[in-house]
Amino acid sequence: MNNNDYFYCYSPNLFSYLKHGKGFSYICSGLNEVSLRRFWQFKGTTALNKALEEYRDISRR
Repeated sequence: MNNNDYFYCYSPNLFSYLKHGKGFSYICSGLNEVSLRRFWQFKGTTALNKALEEYRDISRR
C-alpha cells in the first residue's frame, strides 16, 4: 500500500463537501503532530478523485 491509497483532508470546507455533500465516509480523523491541524483520512478511489475535481472547479468560481 502507498500514500496514494489515502487522501488526507485538512480543510473543514472540503471535508463538509465530501462528507455531507457527496456522502463519503472517512476512515479516521486526527491531529497533525507538527501543525496540530485536524485532518480526516479518506480511502482513495476514482469516485473521490472525481469529487475532488468537482470541488476544485466550484472553488475557482
